[in-house]
Amino acid sequence: MIALLVEHFFTDEGKARFPTWVREIGEVASGFPGFIDIRQMTRLDAPERSFFLLSFDTPEDVRRWIDSAERLELLARMGPYRLKEQEGTRWLAGESWSATGKDV
Repeated sequence: MIALLVEHFFTDEGKARFPTWVREIGEVASGFPGFIDIRQMTRLDAPERSFFLLSFDTPEDVRRWIDSAERLELLARMGPYRLKEQEGTRWLAGESWSATGKDV
């Protein structure tokens, strides 16, 4: 699994629109091969910051999403509220483990 942790930098109005926009991203991204999920993330020490975690099966699935016209259109919707370009990191997730011994 490949996870993208992305931070966006918005005006106050953009921050207010962020939760709805994350749901819109999920609706569109769910139609792409390898989509797993998207989650709005909130830092406990900085709740005003705007993050989401987007997951796909493979690097190729991520590349299709990043290169898509649909993604560019979603980014353009929030353009008027952007203070600067988003910052993202890509993570390769390993196997899950839990204290109960069951995979999660």
